[in-house]
Amino acid sequence: MTKRKLAAAALVLVVAVALSDTAWAQCAMCRTALDQEGGQVAAGFNRAILFLLTMPYLVFGSIAGSWYWKRRKSGGALGTPDSVQ
Repeated sequence: MTKRKLAAAALVLVVAVALSDTAWAQCAMCRTALDQEGGQVAAGFNRAILFLLTMPYLVFGSIAGSWYWKRRKSGGALGTPDSVQ
């Protein structure tokens, strides 16, 4: 199962790198409006969009990771209780 997860993560990484140019593109109107100052505004705009897209995933991922870690440490449903041998 671990090899499957590793292969899936590698595939996602390869696809993300392959589509990086697409991720940096905007609509024609946005590109025209933002490219007027030599592209510096467009680059900042792209970084801001990517930042806003990643924040919810980071917040919810950290909450889920914290919940999983605490649940596993307490010996709940994910761990084995000490009384069972």
